[in-house]
Formats: sequence, structure tokens, C-alpha cells
Amino acid sequence: MPDPVERKDLDDLGARLEAAKARHLPEPRAVAASALAKGTRHAVEIAANTIVGAAIGFMLDRWLGTGPWLFLLFLMLGIAAGFWNLMRAVNAEAAALRKEAAADDGDKG
Repeated sequence: MPDPVERKDLDDLGARLEAAKARHLPEPRAVAASALAKGTRHAVEIAANTIVGAAIGFMLDRWLGTGPWLFLLFLMLGIAAGFWNLMRAVNAEAAALRKEAAADDGDKG
């Protein structure tokens, strides 16, 4: 059995370790809020790209008298651009996570 002085030192060490963990781990609410903000941003980007593409196609159709064809073409291009931007953002986030994991592995090893 550890004597009372050693026990106090162990308790103090445990408290300091918990405090250090709390400083370095993000708060769950902050993580959830950040994820919600990112998801909302991506949804708005997809919608905005789609609307802008449709508007450009609609205006070109009215100007050139080509019927719904340019509207449909630019609508599809807007949707594709929205998802392209989403994939770029997801790949950038994945690369950042891989870099962070590699840095963590480098610190441990």
C-alpha cells in the first residue's frame, strides 16, 4: 500500500492529467456546432450553385429563344458544380485529418 504522501502525489498527478486532457480535447457541443455549420454551408453552396446555374440557363434561353435546353444544361452544370465543391471540401477535410493523425503518430513513435 502506498503511504499517504505517495497517495497524495498520485492523486495530484491524476488531477493534472485530467486537466491536461480537458484542455486538449474539444468540447462536444463545439464539435457538434462546427459540424452543423459545415453541413449547412455545404448545403447552401449546393443550392446556390444550382440556382445560379438555373438562372443563367433561363436568361440565356429567353435571350436566345432556345426553349428549355440551356436552362436544363446550366441547371445540371450548377448541380455538378455544387457537388464538385462538396467533394473538394470533403477531400480537404480528409487530408487535414490524415495530416493530424500522422502528426499524432509521429509524436507517439
